[in-house]
Amino acid sequence: MTFLKRFLLLLGFLSLSQLGLTEVFAQGKLRIVVSVDWEGEDLQAANMQAMEAFRSDYPGVPLQHFLNAAYYTKPGADARLVTRSIQSVLRRGDEHGLHIHAWRSLVQAAGVQFRIGPSFVDQDVDLSACGDDCGVDVALNAYGDLELRKIIRTSVQILQNQGFQRAVSFRAGGWQADDTVLNALAAEGFTLDSSATYAPYLREAWGEYNLYPFVGQLWPQTTPTSQPYRYQTKAGLSIVELPNNGCLADYMTGAAMLKAFVKNANILKRNPSQNQYLSIGFHQETAADYLPQLRSGIDQILRYARMNKIPYEFIVAPL
Repeated sequence: MTFLKRFLLLLGFLSLSQLGLTEVFAQGKLRIVVSVDWEGEDLQAANMQAMEAFRSDYPGVPLQHFLNAAYYTKPGADARLVTRSIQSVLRRGDEHGLHIHAWRSLVQAAGVQFRIGPSFVDQDVDLSACGDDCGVDVALNAYGDLELRKIIRTSVQILQNQGFQRAVSFRAGGWQADDTVLNALAAEGFTLDSSATYAPYLREAWGEYNLYPFVGQLWPQTTPTSQPYRYQTKAGLSIVELPNNGCLADYMTGAAMLKAFVKNANILKRNPSQNQYLSIGFHQETAADYLPQLRSGIDQILRYARMNKIPYEFIVAPL
């Protein structure tokens, strides 16, 4: 670069793009986080096999696992077999986070009285039809701060006792995290939550149920391009919020995931020095059915990124 061009650049009369140096100076990337929600319901062979195949076919994609301790608290659970099953699909470089649905067995294991609602599906839990376990649909924010801290602490301890990493990242079942939940997480040493999502993603599947309006009320500002931010609780604690801005494969086709990627890629193009984040993922319990949609999404994203020279990387948490 000539002295004159450097001088004009410093004065603001020339831009990096005019000098053809945007690519040289650009440092930002579109960072993609692929998460797994472990619901705590069951560990069926078909879903685990689908996950193992995904890990084999996409070795460069680390996973942000939101693990659920309820697998261990269910009546008759064999802890050794549960751990072996979960470990079979974990890989080096993955993150071991925490996922909580308010299962009765887990809540009671924490010494907390189980609540039958409100349900983010429809009606409150019918205890007479509860069977071995229930409560997966009870909104986590039905519990108070001290109750939540007990449930969180118990979950962390159960998973650590089974050899998993101490979780510092979290996603609430049904994305049901409010200020009380976030404050309890921060108080228990969690540094990141990923419960925010874009409610319209859920309209088709959940429009006639409570989940759709509940998510809309909890996360009204979240969009497909929402980025990580620091949330300050009313009690004065803070936690980083990583919006699940690409939702989960149960509700997103591959084309829809690509659309979310493109929206974030366009922002990156306008601000090439600023990292942009996209959070997508799936549920363990429905992996056999919906991992094909995630595969399609990732394949389309990779093709688009190569064709349009979009810098990207797969990570497990904001850096």
